[in-house]
Amino acid sequence: MKIRRSFFPSAPVALFLAMTATALWWGAPASAQTTIMSSSTLATSTSSTTTTTSTAALVSVMGTVSGGAESVSFSGQAKVSANVVTDPDFGGTPTIVLSIDLSGLSGIGAASRSKYVTAAGDIVNRRLTAGDTVEYTFPFYQSGASPTSARVGLVSFSLGFDVNTLKLTSASGRIGSP
Repeated sequence: MKIRRSFFPSAPVALFLAMTATALWWGAPASAQTTIMSSSTLATSTSSTTTTTSTAALVSVMGTVSGGAESVSFSGQAKVSANVVTDPDFGGTPTIVLSIDLSGLSGIGAASRSKYVTAAGDIVNRRLTAGDTVEYTFPFYQSGASPTSARVGLVSFSLGFDVNTLKLTSASGRIGSP
């Protein structure tokens, strides 16, 4: 009989603690530059100890989505939270759980001057590396319109990590067309 062990036996507790600490930070005012804050938690199960290092950043993001009815220029602050979870049982590469919130972005239509909004966010799991680029498409729509009329933009983040301390050390982002 083969016994399966969870890859992160105590990760749910560690992630909860890390995300709770991060959630308290989100109330901080946004600035024009990337602001990075970090914390670490330790969770112990009966077989091992998992470390989760949380780093949160407010990242200034701007760019233009071309095409469709009109081009839309976006700017604002994206919230990026990186929770790095170690693998003490098998000694594998730590995993990064990235939580990205774009609700702080807004856009202006080039022709109509109408406001465009998004409430998009994503959670992405990655293996820890010193440098990483994360891209994904996000929906946006004219303020007051139905979200079913959404168009799609592309957001790209360049992230830097200290692989020894497991912390996010740099972050930049940009918006473009998919």
